[in-house]
Amino acid sequence: MMLKSAKALLFLFCTVSMSLSAGSIAQAQSQEIAEFTVHAGENERLNTPVSASLDGIPLGLQTGQELKLYEITDGREELIASQIDADGYDKTLRWILKGKTPAGTQRSFLLKREKESDRSGDDEKAVQFKDDGKSLILMVEDKKVLSYRYAPTPPPEGVSELYTRSGYIHPLWSPEGEVITRIQPSDHYHHYGIWNPWTKTNFEGREIDFWNLGDGEGTVRHKSLPTTIEGDVYGGFEAFLNHVDLKAETPDSEKVALNEKWEIKVWNADPEQGIWLVDFVSRLNPATKSPLTIKAYRYQGFSLRATEKWDDDTATLLTSKGKDKSNGNATRARWTDINGVSETESGTSGILFMTHPGNQNFPEQLRIWPEGANGGEENVYFNFNPAQEQDWKLKPGNSYSLKYRMMVYDGKIKPADAERYWQDFGNPPRVEVQKKVLKDSRVLVYTKNGEGYVHENIPNSIEAIEELGNKYDFTVDASEDPADFTEENLKKYDALIFSNTNNDIFNTPEQEEALQNYMKSGGNFVGIHSTSGAERDWPWFWSLVGGTFHRHAPFQEFTVNVTDKTHPSTSFLPNNWVREDECYYLKQLNPNINVLLHADMTTVEDEEKGEYPGQVYGDKFPLAWYHEFEGGRSWYTTLGHSVEDYDDPVFIKHILGGIEWAVSGGSL
Repeated sequence: MMLKSAKALLFLFCTVSMSLSAGSIAQAQSQEIAEFTVHAGENERLNTPVSASLDGIPLGLQTGQELKLYEITDGREELIASQIDADGYDKTLRWILKGKTPAGTQRSFLLKREKESDRSGDDEKAVQFKDDGKSLILMVEDKKVLSYRYAPTPPPEGVSELYTRSGYIHPLWSPEGEVITRIQPSDHYHHYGIWNPWTKTNFEGREIDFWNLGDGEGTVRHKSLPTTIEGDVYGGFEAFLNHVDLKAETPDSEKVALNEKWEIKVWNADPEQGIWLVDFVSRLNPATKSPLTIKAYRYQGFSLRATEKWDDDTATLLTSKGKDKSNGNATRARWTDINGVSETESGTSGILFMTHPGNQNFPEQLRIWPEGANGGEENVYFNFNPAQEQDWKLKPGNSYSLKYRMMVYDGKIKPADAERYWQDFGNPPRVEVQKKVLKDSRVLVYTKNGEGYVHENIPNSIEAIEELGNKYDFTVDASEDPADFTEENLKKYDALIFSNTNNDIFNTPEQEEALQNYMKSGGNFVGIHSTSGAERDWPWFWSLVGGTFHRHAPFQEFTVNVTDKTHPSTSFLPNNWVREDECYYLKQLNPNINVLLHADMTTVEDEEKGEYPGQVYGDKFPLAWYHEFEGGRSWYTTLGHSVEDYDDPVFIKHILGGIEWAVSGGSL
């Protein structure tokens, strides 16, 4: 069905689809998606979490399919646990580099799309959580790791209600069950296990203390718990917290000054060796149009108040610089190991705190209660402080991240082991990604032109796609002979790429019918630039491409905006892509297309644009899109006029993403 009014065209553009239903293309039982090479680098690795971005890789999952990761060793494939998460537009695959990986070596992994496994049995994940209505408790193999308290915790009887607090970690357990943290000690009622407040801040001209709750200047409250995760590789949660100014001149004397997001991951890294690995990420965003400045002060930030069992006689502390409890305060360190007595079989338990090179003022200065502090009793307190000696201004509209890792264990660890754990966190193995989506595929590049204008770029486009074939291991045939369009011949191809075809490109009805049957049988179509100018009297072809050529503005520099960054053909592009090209205007747009790119018409000089498309689209016009069509899939871009485009790696990546999606056989 063709659109019949300007109103319908406008509706189409404003209702861009951001997802796809499962296609009907028949798929093999197993298809390789990507290959990963993990490089240990200069450090030995042991049961190390690793991750690889899947950005730009079409996963192509249909109903009844799943992704499986295999390690390749001496030609053998071993299935290993893996997990996918999504941070914004970026899909990330995570797994554990099991066992020992010597320095200077590498390991190979293969991601496949396969038939879903039979899950009729028990399908409990290794890392799980329980919610008791006040706290979220994370566990590995039924052993408690940590508890995140989201409900307000009142202070002890007789203590000011100002000390009420939510949004902290307590208890933190060792693998053998020792509680390492504490809250509300009588010497500091505002201490809450593991927490992350700021002591000296300036907000809208007011000095606000979010740490010393009893002063009544500020507090921190849990807001929401939007995400919880269970899995065989990791489990965790995301939580939002509000830093509240209690001195604001508002009707209720309160104002949120700072938003904070916690991202917690508990890794199923090495439970057999008796350790927990916990990643803690704090993302800070000013909550108003006013900045918030964290003033330089001796204690604030990511903090631990340890169990009351630990003091000068029962606990030790060692930093990566060799400092201890007597001389470590206000020094800098990548890691700090804190160890003390416990009622476990090992007799001691500990926690290794690690900071990340990307943090503000890395390596942050430390706040350590020295020997004799707190009367020499119950005096193990520690924090990484990114603003101990200099202010840190948080500007509105910006996001600031602090990343830490905790390794929790029983017994003792050596400094060399602590350094190895930090290297895994701060200098992780490098993961090299090689797409396999197109491996062993075959495509036909069709370049037939009828009478009329013929683009000079055609040989360049063929050469560029052939180079992609060499790089990504797929076969490229090129033709301008319509006699190749027979049902039998087209069965060889996973995609047909119409590159700069124009005007009449078929000679017989049988050739047209072969193309139609190819698409109805689950074939795939990719169109580049003037392909929309082909077969201008054939409505079916208009629908396949997504529209038919109307006219274009003069060749010029203009701005292309990305409408959808989830697609492999656009995910890598800047939001505003400035390029030289012809701004194509198509008519008879298929209402099912999903728009990927559009022209910013305010940057296009065109004396006729007020007639069309200006009356319909205003300041925007679609330039690239994708859609499912009669059992197959179709991707088209209007861009690609000049010869130079086919030497442009960004434009070629745009074309590659379209081919990958067309061949991938499923939704993104």
